[in-house]
Amino acid sequence: MSLAELASMAVTAMTTGVASGAGTAVVDEVRELVRGRLERSEEGRGALRRLDAEPAPDGAADDVTARLTALLEEDPELARRLRAALAPDVPPPPAAPPAVHQQITIGGNANRSTVVIGPVELPRTRGVLIALTGIGVVLAVLLVLGFRSVLNSLTDDGDGGGSGSGRVTALRQEPEVRAVLPDSASVAQGWQTTQAADVRKGAPDCGSGCEGALYTATVRHEKESPLAGVFFHVEAYDTADHAAARFKDLRADKDRNTDALDSLSIQPLGDESAAYRKEIVNSASAEAGARVGTVVTWTTYRTGDDSLDPGTLTALARMIVDRAQQAQDGREPTARAGL
Repeated sequence: MSLAELASMAVTAMTTGVASGAGTAVVDEVRELVRGRLERSEEGRGALRRLDAEPAPDGAADDVTARLTALLEEDPELARRLRAALAPDVPPPPAAPPAVHQQITIGGNANRSTVVIGPVELPRTRGVLIALTGIGVVLAVLLVLGFRSVLNSLTDDGDGGGSGSGRVTALRQEPEVRAVLPDSASVAQGWQTTQAADVRKGAPDCGSGCEGALYTATVRHEKESPLAGVFFHVEAYDTADHAAARFKDLRADKDRNTDALDSLSIQPLGDESAAYRKEIVNSASAEAGARVGTVVTWTTYRTGDDSLDPGTLTALARMIVDRAQQAQDGREPTARAGL
């Protein structure tokens, strides 16, 4: 596979979620690798903004593909990781066991006809035909019930709600919630933790509006030059419905605060999301909230000047959303922002 073909396949995975039959985990990994690398430059961030626009302008995907191809030529390690994600080595399938072909034959003359099922020959009587019909009905019912059982096992999350892109499970243990919070190295090189990770039971600052809250977790990371910071707020709930109710209240409160906040357009995150921008003297601040399954996340990002790139906010918010989903999937949260 050439580098151009690899880049094209990666961009296809990012935009359509389809890449040689790749699943959600593969698509998420590709997005993290590509966006993390492209967002390091202003040109790359600009190309991603055009790709994320609705509707995306003509040539936006081609522009990202071309820039990614150039980066792959410069960064063999990035190319290796993308190849590993998009075209992993798959062992050959085991040899199929010999097929056994059976057939049902009804034959004979009007006086003496028979029903042959494989090696068994039965007389064609009214009782035999009724029995065979009954067996066929039972088999059909069993097939339908089996299909419904499989379908329910794939779609029933046990907690209600969810986007279907991953498991929807409650994070009932403190270490599970703490693991969602990223360390400073997961944000970017040169950042430092200025407010240590803190996990508390329930939602202490919520009052009575957070039914089903299990834990609230926060952490803050900053860099000195240029002065910038990010604050992550995570709330874990016992069901997706309770998390959705909490996110609805938070979003409504932000929407009412029109004097201080302006709506900001970013790429959708999780099951539902919203973003806002706040102008500050000699600085800029933006925040993005998202719900993923039973977890509500809120990411607040500020800069040391008047400029603020929505792509940076998106990368930070996507990281905490991905980590929340990884925790609900029963995996160790490892998502990084790669600024």
